[in-house]
Amino acid sequence: MKLKYLLVGVIYLLGLVYLTLPSPKYPDLMYAVRSDEPGDTWQNPDQKGYYTNLTRSEVLGQMQSQFVIKFLGYTIPSFRLNYRPEEAYELVRDQLNSYYLEEIVYPFRESLFVNGWEPTHSPRFVGKPEKEIPMISFHEIPYLSKVTLKQTNSNVIFRVGVWTLTFPATYLVFISLKKSLDKNV
Repeated sequence: MKLKYLLVGVIYLLGLVYLTLPSPKYPDLMYAVRSDEPGDTWQNPDQKGYYTNLTRSEVLGQMQSQFVIKFLGYTIPSFRLNYRPEEAYELVRDQLNSYYLEEIVYPFRESLFVNGWEPTHSPRFVGKPEKEIPMISFHEIPYLSKVTLKQTNSNVIFRVGVWTLTFPATYLVFISLKKSLDKNV
C-alpha cells in the first residue's frame, strides 16, 4: 500500500518539475525573411510570419528542434499534431491561407502552431494552368511558401492547479468505476 502512495507521490513531483520548467523561447525560422505586413506584426503581435523557400518537412523539423524544453541537459520530447488546413481560421488567424497546419505540443504546457501556405501544392489549384496559381512574393522577391507561427502559453499557476486536481479526480473516477463494476458482478 505504501508503495502505491510513493509511486503516486513521485509521479506528482515529476509532473510539478515538468510544469514549472521555463517556457521554450518563441523560435525564429532560419533561412527565411520575416514579414513586416500588418497581419504579421502590430495587428497580431502574438504571431510571426516568414517568407521562405524551405519545404514543409524542413520548416517543421526546424521548429521542433528549436521549440524545446530542456532539463538537466536532456530534451523533453514534444508531440506533433496535424490539423486540417481549414482549421487555421480558428486556431491561428481568420482569413489565413493554409496548405498545412501542425501544432508542436508540450501537454499541460505550451504549444506552437505552424501554418504553411504553398499555393503550388494546394489542392485548390490542382489541374489549373500555372498562370492561375497565385505567386507568393515579398518586396517583389518570389518565394515557395509563407509560414505563420503562433505560440500559445499557459500560466504556471493554472498548470499546477490542473495537475493537482487531476489526482483527486482520477481517484474519484476509479472509485466510481469500481463501485459500478462491483454491482454488476
